[in-house]
Amino acid sequence: MGRIFGRGLIVLLPLAVTVLIIQFIAGTIDPLFQPILDPLIGPDIPGLGLLVFIGIVFLVGLLSHRFAQYVGRLVEAGIMKAPIIGGIYLTAKQVSMSVSGSHESSFDTVVSVPFPTDHSMAIGFLTREFTSESNRNFGIVYIPTTPVPSSGFLIIVPMELVSILDISSSEAMQMVVTGGIVVPDGLSGLGR
Repeated sequence: MGRIFGRGLIVLLPLAVTVLIIQFIAGTIDPLFQPILDPLIGPDIPGLGLLVFIGIVFLVGLLSHRFAQYVGRLVEAGIMKAPIIGGIYLTAKQVSMSVSGSHESSFDTVVSVPFPTDHSMAIGFLTREFTSESNRNFGIVYIPTTPVPSSGFLIIVPMELVSILDISSSEAMQMVVTGGIVVPDGLSGLGR
């Protein structure tokens, strides 16, 4: 009896969490659009503000041609000049690009390195390789923190200690954000 209840809970819990999150988002966004939509359409229709917001996001994505890119670059340049906000924005953009698989990202190579001790391994992103003056190969590895991957550690590691993993950057980010609850299948190369 308890096992059947547990199975039912496992099936319904993700659905319930999804519904609650959508209700929260709709409850937050709907009031923003109410003053505009109520005179046009009539009394409050639950979720309409969320649908309008999704439409606006879709329209902005559709208009990402040269003019929108130019305006976007101007806005981004302004944000980047702001003292603290610029650094936060840049980090968030890099993480976003790594998760989306953008070609601009240098977060494409997922690696494992000994961190914070020689007896433990951390998942990270090999952002660059270089050779020192003593002709030794090093890698620059960004290790994101759980659950906020935009903060983390940047370490320089000898390349012989870097193991390249057979997982995508989005799989690695899912693992980081979920605190290891979601584990990709490609971790077989860990600690080689």
